[in-house]
Amino acid sequence: MLAKILDFAPALAFFISYRMSGDLILATGIIIACCVLSFALQYLLWRKFSRMQVFLTGAVLLFGLPTILLKDPAIIKWKVTVVNLILASAIFFFQVVLRKNPFAYLLGKELPLPDYIWAKIGLSFIFYFIVAAGLNVIIAFYLPTIFGIDEKYAESLWVDYKTFGNAILNFVFVMVVFFILMRRHPEMMDMFKEAEQGLVGAPAAATTNSDTTTTTQNTVTTVTNAPHLDAALDDSVNGNGNDNETSNAAGNTTATTDTADRQTKASTTAPTPSEHLAEFEQQK
Repeated sequence: MLAKILDFAPALAFFISYRMSGDLILATGIIIACCVLSFALQYLLWRKFSRMQVFLTGAVLLFGLPTILLKDPAIIKWKVTVVNLILASAIFFFQVVLRKNPFAYLLGKELPLPDYIWAKIGLSFIFYFIVAAGLNVIIAFYLPTIFGIDEKYAESLWVDYKTFGNAILNFVFVMVVFFILMRRHPEMMDMFKEAEQGLVGAPAAATTNSDTTTTTQNTVTTVTNAPHLDAALDDSVNGNGNDNETSNAAGNTTATTDTADRQTKASTTAPTPSEHLAEFEQQK
């Protein structure tokens, strides 16, 4: 949650600062400072940062610093267009040239889709990013010409689009693509269900294994705490591979029995104290 806040905070600071000051160059300085601060906080908190965060921070610096140094707000307006064109080019390079779909690489484990569906998704996003790049150019530079509105009002509309409109447009596009794919390829729902069942079945299997392990441990504990069962278990395990030990144990048992018999006979034949007393009386 904190990471999402840090990602969105620079754009929100850009919007608020522009609404309060009406100065696009000042708002550009604010978003540069917030991007650098957010980047540093993410590294200090988690000792890592996403590649997308590095890319976006670099884009803000690339277009923001010239905007401030040259005092030309038109430069920062090109950032959205250039970023969209870079994303479209990257997807095209990976999918067409390298034959590796970037969406399948990033989401293949969570969404087990066939390659031809991933290819359609990649082409859809290439087309979308090109359209979004052109749309930003129209909103940033041609609204006064098309609709006859004031330059300052057109700039305000671009700030609204850059902060919220572009994100909303991205979300709507993703939902539309998903809906179209579900209509044309209903087998996708079965794949999602199978993937969900696999994720649900994994914890259940782990619970079953845990219960089995617990039962086994309880059984071993019971056997260990019962001496006669322990002896029986040892005899049963060692009986097949240790015949000599069994014979020795039998011999020891026999010898013990003989010794006990001799002691019994000796105790039987030995005179009792009363007999000793009677014999002593007779001798007197």
